[in-house]
Parts: sequence; C-alpha cells; structure tokens
Amino acid sequence: IPVLGVCRGAQVLNTALGGTLHQHLPDVIGHTHHQKGNAVFGTSAVRTLPDTRLADLIGETSDAQCYHHQAIDRLGEGLVVSARDSDGVIEAVERDPALPGDAFVLGVQWHPEESLDDLRLFTAVVNAARTYATERVS
Repeated sequence: IPVLGVCRGAQVLNTALGGTLHQHLPDVIGHTHHQKGNAVFGTSAVRTLPDTRLADLIGETSDAQCYHHQAIDRLGEGLVVSARDSDGVIEAVERDPALPGDAFVLGVQWHPEESLDDLRLFTAVVNAARTYATERVS
C-alpha cells in the first residue's frame, strides 16, 4: 500500500522499521527554528539527495513548512535519506530503491499541506494508490 508519512508520520515510519529519533532537536542543533512554538511554522530549505524518488518529484530543493522538535536520528531498516536541511537534519526518508519492487513509501518531516501551491507529493501518492488499486483488481 502506498505510504506518505507527514511529520510525525515520517517519524513513526522510521521507528516502526527499527530507527531512532532525536528526542529534542534543539538540544542537537542549538536552536528552535524547526518549532518556533505557538503554532508558528518555520520555513526550512530542504535539499534532496540525487537518485531518490523525492528528488524526482520535487527537484533539488524546496521550501518546507516545519513544526517539529523531534527528528530522525538512526535510519530504520530499508529506508534511505532523501532530503536534509542546512543543519544536516534528516527531512525526508524513503524506501531504499535497491530493494526489489517499486512500492511508494515516502516520509517527509515537514508539512506539505501548509502550502497548497505545491501538490506534487499528494499527487504522487494518489497516483501510486491508483496504480496499486488497479493492479490488485486485475
């Protein structure tokens, strides 16, 4: 089943596969830019890694609306990093493309729903779900 994990969803995906989290990101990077508080989102420029599904979907960089104080530390089994921010924080993970098959599994640490100007991630998961459903019916 295609999966798009958003913020905590990316963290749950990672920990479900045996990964770990930084419990309080400000203690690791020394600032609170990722979660300013009072429901104020921070904007971070994320850079995708080449040869990842995410890079194919959104290009080399994207502005991300962030509101998180935890972040992925050690990767879960079968995942690869697909984006980081300027602090080196893992901002996206996805299914390792070296694994057999082509399942759509992507987790982003940011909130793409905060900017409806860019629906590429949602379009991608809907298209993957359509393909999955069509293949199951056939």
